[in-house]
Amino acid sequence: MTKSLKTERIEARVEPDVRELIMEAADLEGCSVSEFLVASAKERAEKTLHRTRVIRLTEESQIRFAELILNPPPPNKAMQEAKAIHEQLILSS
Repeated sequence: MTKSLKTERIEARVEPDVRELIMEAADLEGCSVSEFLVASAKERAEKTLHRTRVIRLTEESQIRFAELILNPPPPNKAMQEAKAIHEQLILSS
């Protein structure tokens, strides 16, 4: 098994009681403070990114979304104007 190289460093200043809390939790987990902090921060970061990147829809909204993708409505006036501008600016060059 190849061990990954840990080349980046992150530092944080914390209050003494927070430091003690983290040290106690790391000890209970059987890992170093650094390992505990990295694992905790990584888990929190993944949850945050997942929450902001994943769109949750009700079943009704999922069906409506699929219907619109499969059978889109005809372009409205604004879309037709945007297409004409696109053709002038992009396609004619």
